[in-house]
Amino acid sequence: MFSIQKYLKIACALLLAWCLTGMAQAQVPPALVGKQIKIIVPQTTGGASDAIARIMAQELSKRWSVPLVVENRPGAGGNIGSDMVAKSAPDGATWLMSYSGTHAINPALYKNMPFDMVKDLVPLGSLATLPFVLVVTPSLPFNNIAEYVAYAKANPGKINIASSGNGSVAHLLDTMLDSAAGIQTTHVPYKGIAPALTDVMGGQVQGTFASAPSVMAQIKSGMVKALAAAATKRSEALPALPTFGEAGYPTLGLDTWFAFFVPTATPAALRQQIHAEMNQVLAEQPVVAQFASKGASVMVTALSDFQKIVDKDIEQWGQAVRDSGAKID
Repeated sequence: MFSIQKYLKIACALLLAWCLTGMAQAQVPPALVGKQIKIIVPQTTGGASDAIARIMAQELSKRWSVPLVVENRPGAGGNIGSDMVAKSAPDGATWLMSYSGTHAINPALYKNMPFDMVKDLVPLGSLATLPFVLVVTPSLPFNNIAEYVAYAKANPGKINIASSGNGSVAHLLDTMLDSAAGIQTTHVPYKGIAPALTDVMGGQVQGTFASAPSVMAQIKSGMVKALAAAATKRSEALPALPTFGEAGYPTLGLDTWFAFFVPTATPAALRQQIHAEMNQVLAEQPVVAQFASKGASVMVTALSDFQKIVDKDIEQWGQAVRDSGAKID
C-alpha cells in the first residue's frame, strides 16, 4: 500500500509537470496557437540561410510544440521567395529567411521588383552574422592585404577576381576594395561560388570573396590562402584572420547578417512576442555551438536597432551596386 507521503510525492510531481506544461504553452504567442508556421528560404538547400533557418525551426518547434516548416523557394536572386512572404497574410505564420546579400542588394540591382523590399517587409529579428573572406591562389606572392594592394598597383588589371555572378556580394566587395585601395582588378562572374572556388584553387583566376562556411575547409587544408574578412570583428571560426578594417579599409567592415522578416502589416505586439522568444533560443549554448559549426556568430539586437542596420546596409550596398554598374532586368 502507498503511504500518505508517497501519495503526496506523486501529487506534487503531477502538479509540477502540469505547471511546466502550462509554462511551455504560455511561451507561444497566442496568435500562433494551433497554426503551422512556414519559414520561406529563397535559396536552395544546403546554404547558410537554409542551415540557420532549420536550426531555428527545430528549436522553436521544440519550445512551442508548434510545427515550423522550412520551404525552399529559390529563384530570381531570392526575389521569388521574398515576394511570396511580402504578399502573405500578416498573421505571423509566414516568415522570410533573408540575408543582406539579397535584402540589401536586390532593391538596387533589379530594375523591376514585384514587391518593395523596404515597404513590404519588416524584421522579426536578427539571427546571425558571418564574414565573407578574400581568398587567393596559394602560390601568389602576397600574404596579406597590404601586399595584395601593392601587387595590384604594380600589375593593374592582372588580378582576376571571381564571383558568383554580377551584383553578388563577392562582386560588390571586389568593387568596394578596388575603390578604397585605388586598385584595378578584373571581375570574372561565375554561375555560383563552387566553380569560382575551383578555378581559384587551380590558378585560372587569382581570387574570390566567399562566405566563411563555403571556404573554411579549403582555407584549413591550404587549398586557398585567406587574406582578410569583410566583417566588423574577427570571426570565431577564423580567429587568426584580420578584418579589412584592421587592414585599413573600414568601408569593407560590413557584417553579412541573416534574419527573419514578415509582412509589414503584421501586428507590432506579435512581432515583439516572437522576437523575445527568438532571443531566448539564440541565448542557448547548443544553438550558439550549432551556428559556430556553420561559421556563423549569433546576432541578437533590438528590433528598432536592427531596422537601422537594415536601412544603413540597403543604402551602403545600393551605392556599391551603382558603383559597379551591375543591373538585372
